[in-house]
Amino acid sequence: MNLTDFLNFEPFNEMRARMGTDQLGQFELFDPEVHLTGEERSRLARQGMTIERRWVGRLLDFTLSYKNSRVVLVERNRLHVAQCEQFPEDDTLAIATSLKPFEQPPRVCPACLQHLTFKGYDETKARKERYNASVLDRFSLDDFWKEYPPYPLNRDRELVKPLD
Repeated sequence: MNLTDFLNFEPFNEMRARMGTDQLGQFELFDPEVHLTGEERSRLARQGMTIERRWVGRLLDFTLSYKNSRVVLVERNRLHVAQCEQFPEDDTLAIATSLKPFEQPPRVCPACLQHLTFKGYDETKARKERYNASVLDRFSLDDFWKEYPPYPLNRDRELVKPLD
């Protein structure tokens, strides 16, 4: 049996041209158990969500995930961007993808920045004390997302482990 090479199949190429694309894409069948729904994406961005701990995962880079998105965890007035030594042990966790829901944005957890060595943050070196303070003061979730894109995560490529 011969399979059609769709790269050389003219009707397919014409359709791609009408769509205005010259690159091939990737398709992943939507599964609400592993992919964020539109409603969940909106809630994470606008108001955050409170979910059971078992639904939050840790990626190999120690950042946090919920389904196919990186998320941050908000604990009182502290923002966790990774699973660090000060990570809460609560059974339910408040997660978000933006700081819009918060009147006063929470301060990023220094232990998380240390764990990720975000922008060279390193509490073990006394000579970096002033630099570390500036990283903490200038932390922005938008900058964080540039280094660790939030969405979409390809769960086949990103190994997700449960929180310890």
